Amino acid sequence: MAKMSYKVPTSLNRSFLDHEITLSKGGWAAKPSPIKQLFFFGGGALALLWAVTQTFVASSGPVFITLFVIWGLALIVYFGGMTKTEELRAMNVPALLAYAPSRARNVFTRRSSDPSDFYSIVGIDGIEEDGRIHFSDGGEGQVYLVVGSASYLLFDEDRIGILDRVDAFWRKIDTNCEWSFVTTKEPQRIYHQVASLEHRNHALEVRDPDLIELQNEQYDILTQHVGGKFTSIHQYLLLKGKSADALRRAHMVLQSEVEGSALMIKEATVLDREETEPMLRVFYQGIEDDLHSLKASLN
Repeated sequence: MAKMSYKVPTSLNRSFLDHEITLSKGGWAAKPSPIKQLFFFGGGALALLWAVTQTFVASSGPVFITLFVIWGLALIVYFGGMTKTEELRAMNVPALLAYAPSRARNVFTRRSSDPSDFYSIVGIDGIEEDGRIHFSDGGEGQVYLVVGSASYLLFDEDRIGILDRVDAFWRKIDTNCEWSFVTTKEPQRIYHQVASLEHRNHALEVRDPDLIELQNEQYDILTQHVGGKFTSIHQYLLLKGKSADALRRAHMVLQSEVEGSALMIKEATVLDREETEPMLRVFYQGIEDDLHSLKASLN
């Protein structure tokens, strides 16, 4: 049976400086702090002491020295604080300095602009007709539209069965392929409904104005309301293998899981290029531009 809760294991990237120690004396004990934080506080205090005694600050008046010490201590305490990812705030200074120039905060996507900046963000060399994605690092990927079985209304035995199946599934996954679940909120997919409506429109033998008006009304409801204003949650699975063989093995594992049980993944549909590009476009372009192509009339 799967566990009810899981503990995040210690990162393999943990070094000696990440170990926490507790400073205590008598009956008093401080909050556990990483060794790197204590080193930062100690080094900052020594640097502040050197600045006060060996630089031009020492020749200043007592008021200026006091203000400088208060400012230095506040700076040390702030940059020595820990972030949510257990890193020193001082580690974010290089990224902040690199982000400060305006050219580092904008990526131009004009046809006349250098595509290198945008290409470095996307990292995709091309997408084949069957939906196979070629990444710039040499990996290959495939996107699936997936449907799961999780729900708030599950019975206890169903919930336990899903947890057991998911736990067993992730234990057999190869590390040569990345499994990334992407959840988006997009307009409902109405391509089949629109195609059916257009087929019915072309099959009309009598082009009665009332019938045309009725079909145009249905078309407007589909494109401007159902496919425009009414959004739903879509979940995708991106398999990115280090090689074509790793992607093939991951596809076989996914196919076996879908065919063997509906607890982990109830349905998985392979997306071709025409369906993969709109999914990626949600992140880099948005969904508003996709709606203009559907607002033509059946006339």
